[in-house]
Amino acid sequence: MKHRSFIYTGGAIPEWNPKEHPAFFLNMQRAVLMSLEKKKLLTSSQRERCMEILESQYGQKSVERGNFRWQ
Repeated sequence: MKHRSFIYTGGAIPEWNPKEHPAFFLNMQRAVLMSLEKKKLLTSSQRERCMEILESQYGQKSVERGNFRWQ
């Protein structure tokens, strides 16, 4: 597959605040953890512990766990 470069030519990129969009940032951080586990840089128990910490930081463990659980 040929490498292609993309250049953004639109307007200003909106700033996203973690306090205004906690579900997005939590989901993004979970994706990073899953990627690290897939590349064997984290064990599954390390990933689970990190996810618990993230969920407690965002204070959404009961709400987000049902909506975004990836397993």
